[in-house]
Amino acid sequence: MSDNTTEITSRREQRKAGKRRPIVAFGLATLAVGGIGAALTSAAWTDNVFFSAQADAATFDLEGSVDGGKTWTQSDNKEKIELVVPASEFAKLLPGETRTVTLDVRNNGNVDATLVGSAVWADSQTTFAQDPKVAVSDLETTLVPAGTDSFTLTVTTPDDWSTDNKGTAGVIIVTVSGEATS
Repeated sequence: MSDNTTEITSRREQRKAGKRRPIVAFGLATLAVGGIGAALTSAAWTDNVFFSAQADAATFDLEGSVDGGKTWTQSDNKEKIELVVPASEFAKLLPGETRTVTLDVRNNGNVDATLVGSAVWADSQTTFAQDPKVAVSDLETTLVPAGTDSFTLTVTTPDDWSTDNKGTAGVIIVTVSGEATS
């Protein structure tokens, strides 16, 4: 080969080598960065901890008894009251009389109950010219689960109860309201 040909070949090889250098350098840099990233990722430790918790709603249920707690009844519909005090307890009322009857309530739920009692005359079922006084007393304010309480319903006629009340009648609605508490 001539010197001229050798020189041209040598320049071509140098140009090719010059073009390959940036590609090789970029490739090496990419591998280096990728290798460092992979090393950081594989070196990081991770861990988890998991918990489970069961939840359920409380039960809440009040029942009543008019026979000293021998039988318990779910009477929770004011339009269809199932707990009826025997009529003989407040029959043939006279002026100046006070009569009482003992009623029972039971907390059949699994949380405490805060209780409030009341007694009123049912307007649509009462014909008295003057309603006797009615009251609930001795009702516990808090009743524990499976706990029972005896309380008193009292009916009192005034000393001067009018003769207009002869032969009249009425229906007392006793309500024991309970609220579930923890």
